[in-house]
Amino acid sequence: MDRSDPSIPPPALYAQLGFEAAPPIVHRVRLAPALLAAALLACALPAARALEAKATVDIEQNAGSPPAHFDLLPAEDRQRQPWTLIEDGTAVAGRAIEIRGTPTVDHSLAIYNAASTKDAEISLRIKATGGTEDQGGGIALRLTSPDNYYLVETDARRDRVVFLRVVNGVAEEIVGVDADIASNEWHRLAVRAVDDEFVVSLDGVWAFTAFDKALSRAGRIALWTATDSVTRFDSITIAPPSPSAQQW
Repeated sequence: MDRSDPSIPPPALYAQLGFEAAPPIVHRVRLAPALLAAALLACALPAARALEAKATVDIEQNAGSPPAHFDLLPAEDRQRQPWTLIEDGTAVAGRAIEIRGTPTVDHSLAIYNAASTKDAEISLRIKATGGTEDQGGGIALRLTSPDNYYLVETDARRDRVVFLRVVNGVAEEIVGVDADIASNEWHRLAVRAVDDEFVVSLDGVWAFTAFDKALSRAGRIALWTATDSVTRFDSITIAPPSPSAQQW
């Protein structure tokens, strides 16, 4: 499973922007060089820190503006603002974050810039409202660059929930299950990540538990969608992991 394009950025760019080393990227998202540079700069991580308390991401800014507290990929330009706050009467706070994807961009990320963590419980509501190639989205976690992270994805076109590892822009499915994911309806997606264990739930019901040790560093948390998905997010919470996942 490859959601990427075989273009390699200059290795010196990684060192200049503060990454530990220039990774041997063999694939990456289809972005113009200027957008790639902006994305890499946005991902320059703060010192990793443990979450001290549950936090709810504030999305109550004015409708029509890009969401605050997020580094957006692709970035907005004069012709297009892909990530936007919109009025939605079915959202918890009356507003939702919407991404209107395009087939020319492989995937989109809204990277939460207020926390960098390894272990956490992340929960949000997600609604797929459109898309020809893809309909859905998910949660990226332990993100250390736009090409390296774990992903919990809901797919409304295929009625699937999957857990993937993305390394150097190449995605590999670790666990996937069939699920009832209706378009134009809100679904609650949650993941509890502790060390190499990832417990995923959908609409309050356990979906699966995945295990993987490849990405063990702390990283950012992000909203994620693929290609031309039109997807909305709201009620986003990030918290330290509970003692167990039995509550799910």
